[in-house]
Amino acid sequence: MEEKLSTIYLVNGQTALQYLMNVSEKYRQIATEAIFECLRLGYPLNNMEITGKARELQRKRNAYV
Repeated sequence: MEEKLSTIYLVNGQTALQYLMNVSEKYRQIATEAIFECLRLGYPLNNMEITGKARELQRKRNAYV
């Protein structure tokens, strides 16, 4: 997984792995899922899109708990 994340680049030139290292450990899993979901949907990889998608995924998870 780390190898794949190190080859994905965000709009600002940072790798996805570097981005995730700056995210709180508590939120890394959901942020990782958000990155892959943004890629799947063709969204630009920037903080706003990743954060928005992570929040959406988190809301969906909380709705099913």
